Amino acid sequence: MNVLLTCLGVLNDPKLLTLAALVCLIGVYGSFSVARHAGRRDGAARRQWAILSLVTAGCTAWATHMVALLAFRPGMEAGFEPVTTALSLLLAIVGIGAGLMLTLGRRERWRRFVGGVVIGLGVAVLHYVGQAAYVVRGHVHWDLAIVWTTILASLPLFGLATLASVERTRWINLTGAPLLVLAIGILHIGGMVAMTLEFDPRVQLPAWTVPPELLAPLVATMSSGLAIIAVIGLRLTIAAKAKLRYERRRLGELANLGLEGLAICEGSRIVTANDSLARLTGLSRDDLAGRELSELLPGLDLAALPEREEIDARLATRLGPFVPVRVLRSDVRLAGSLQTVIAFRDQSERLSAEERIRTLAYTDTLTGLSNRARFQEAIATCIEEHGKARTPFSLMLFDLDGFKDVNDAFGHAGGDEVLRVVARRMREVVGADHLVARLGGDEFAVVVRGTADPIEVSRLGQRLIEATELPIALGDEIVHLSASGGLMPSQLQAMSADELMLAADLALFDAKANGRARLRLFTPELRKAAKDRLSVAEDLREAWEERNFELYYQPQVRLADDRVVGAEALIRWNHAYLGVLSPVSFLPVLEAGPLTLPVGDWILSKACQDAVAIRRAGHGDFRIGVNLFAAQLRAPDLVERVEEALRASGLPAEALELEITENTVLRNERTIANHLARLRRMNVGIAFDDFGTGYASLTFLKQLDITRLKIDRSFVRDITIDGKDQGIVDAVVRMARGCDLDVIAEGIETQAQADYLRDRMSEGQGYLFGKPMPLARFREAIAPTDQRLGASPSFPSDARRRA
Repeated sequence: MNVLLTCLGVLNDPKLLTLAALVCLIGVYGSFSVARHAGRRDGAARRQWAILSLVTAGCTAWATHMVALLAFRPGMEAGFEPVTTALSLLLAIVGIGAGLMLTLGRRERWRRFVGGVVIGLGVAVLHYVGQAAYVVRGHVHWDLAIVWTTILASLPLFGLATLASVERTRWINLTGAPLLVLAIGILHIGGMVAMTLEFDPRVQLPAWTVPPELLAPLVATMSSGLAIIAVIGLRLTIAAKAKLRYERRRLGELANLGLEGLAICEGSRIVTANDSLARLTGLSRDDLAGRELSELLPGLDLAALPEREEIDARLATRLGPFVPVRVLRSDVRLAGSLQTVIAFRDQSERLSAEERIRTLAYTDTLTGLSNRARFQEAIATCIEEHGKARTPFSLMLFDLDGFKDVNDAFGHAGGDEVLRVVARRMREVVGADHLVARLGGDEFAVVVRGTADPIEVSRLGQRLIEATELPIALGDEIVHLSASGGLMPSQLQAMSADELMLAADLALFDAKANGRARLRLFTPELRKAAKDRLSVAEDLREAWEERNFELYYQPQVRLADDRVVGAEALIRWNHAYLGVLSPVSFLPVLEAGPLTLPVGDWILSKACQDAVAIRRAGHGDFRIGVNLFAAQLRAPDLVERVEEALRASGLPAEALELEITENTVLRNERTIANHLARLRRMNVGIAFDDFGTGYASLTFLKQLDITRLKIDRSFVRDITIDGKDQGIVDAVVRMARGCDLDVIAEGIETQAQADYLRDRMSEGQGYLFGKPMPLARFREAIAPTDQRLGASPSFPSDARRRA
């Protein structure tokens, strides 16, 4: 410390040292101002101002060093070696210029820091080359430990100074110049402290040595030049700020016209904002100005925010609650200065709409419970959590006992009211911690989270059954129902959703088969039910070999005049002991077995042959609809099979309509799309069956080549009284028209339903026009129209009654 004080107070002129620091500050300010102005210019002007900035920076370091050397009083004759002195100036400009070029335009902070270190090395070279140019009558000794210590201590300061000088945060930016002066001071004073002079009268100064009094005017001239450049830089800065304020004001006026919230920022500080952002935050524009952006977007790193790429964020408001927004960052130049514009798009309405859509997508419209899609999602989540953390859960399936009798006695309206009452009671018993879903019809599911204890879950299941058994008032009548349930707790071994459902379903089947109104826990013995399914599969093979399958036809009529324009072909099983069985009793087994393709081909061929016979009987525009199994759609030669059926029967392609369901499309989507495109090129019609009841995306209406939408009977049943059904049907009709698709409604059972739908679509199908019937009865039913020469077949009222 004494050595340092002696160096500063005795060996150096304090006034000249102060002048050196002042020259350094003025020069640094001037070079920074010119550099910032260069950044605001383009082309040749940018290069010229950048070169001036580099020269100014080098001259600043050199002049500071020379003034400090002039302040040094060694106590002996001294001077400056001119060549080495000039070389130190050149090295200063080159070294500092190299560092600035390394830093220029680089966003990475480590590059800026390295550039600052290179600048420090340039200043260090300047210092020690400049001191080598300082000659005395004696010998110079160096303390290398002090030399390297001061160099290593100053280099990080140079890096930090460069980092701070380009930061957008104002208080950080203001530390750049002081850090640079401090680094230069440490380097110079350390070098002076490390130097020891020993007078030797035998040593003579070189003949070309420049005495300090001759160099001083040159240094003063250069310092004056730096002062002039600093004044120029100050004027440029003032002019740039005035232009920046003007352009900000103009940009703010334009931004105020935008519907989105906009904030113009300098660094992370908001300079101005528009009225839309003020409304979003509940703050005035004056209150927003000057705030840090992090106050509005807590937890969001502006530096990491990608440019022109929207991200989700939460916007703080004056009243407290956050507003969900989409944030977009864009960098713009105003008066040559880089500014950041942040756009805020309010997402409240969109998220609310998405939540409403999600609620509708996952909610059963009749009961308000979760639907099958939500149930499947919940089961998948429980299985995943069980696999990761062994989180237990249980699954219960319930089926209402006697619900068909209620439907028969009170109609669909009464049945729907019963389902709503049962759903409300189940929700009250289960509570909000577990999930209750309606899977369809009178089938319900309960997912119990957090326990796989059969006794505990059975108690809950018994309470659900007891709640179901309470009397239900339907008008003046009292309805009594019960429920049967199957329980499947999670197991130690992993189980898929299908396995869980199968186990619970087997338990439910056992409960219904053994007295009903009870809850049955799944046990391995219940797998006998799976063997029964195998038995059905064997019976189906025997029925196929003995040709016990038959096609029934349900008429499709033109609603404008009740004329029959086609029919849907439906398979029936003529069982030797059970009579005629509908597809509900055997189709799941058939579709899962090896008979799917041969039976499907037979249905297609037989339907085409029967359609040809009907057309030849006088119904020349008759069209036949055939349902395709999922396996047929997946078959690589589907199109060839259809071509063969048409060729063998002689049926025109336009008289065939293939019906597919939404859920079958979800599998092998690309293969199915290719099949349908080829079939449409053949002029075969494609109908989307049970539209609106599956999980297919509406984008399939664009992606798939279909010609008709079949509105499911669930939307038609209450079409005359239920505003929701009316809205859904009207929306489907409008959407179909926009997609150039025909529409047909299934499940028309009353004249009122037909009257309502007549103005909305061209065709209908349902018990009002006829139940599915064998070919002979179908032809008999439309036989009266055979006598009408040139007329299309219609479905007379007496034939409807016979059907």
